[in-house]
Amino acid sequence: MLDTNVLISGMVFSGPERRLLEVIREDHVLVVDDFLLVETREVLTRKFPGREQLINIMLQSFKVEKHPMPPAEKIREAARHLRDPKDAAVLASVLLANPDIFVSGDKDLHTPDVRALARVFTTREALMLLEKG
Repeated sequence: MLDTNVLISGMVFSGPERRLLEVIREDHVLVVDDFLLVETREVLTRKFPGREQLINIMLQSFKVEKHPMPPAEKIREAARHLRDPKDAAVLASVLLANPDIFVSGDKDLHTPDVRALARVFTTREALMLLEKG
């Protein structure tokens, strides 16, 4: 599962996030949920007008495991583990989907408290893990 910042960086720019998307497309299943898809579309529309369809194009070329939006009670529970309540829906999504790994560039999701709940990786850490096989 990838956070919005990783998805967008991989779709729009070349670099490690793009490589991570390539590795996932080749050999892995991309876990997504409705919250992250809506957020990704909103950011693409706001920051990269004209590129809103990138997410749809990308999803067609991946093996995808899709999950629904997390319920409000799960978002409130997740907020208790975070400094920034804006990240609560993301953490709730991760906890409900329970992916093998979650990749984010958001430092607020790389705390000991969050890492005790989910396997959170940076892009570089995930690349090292996934490219090893």
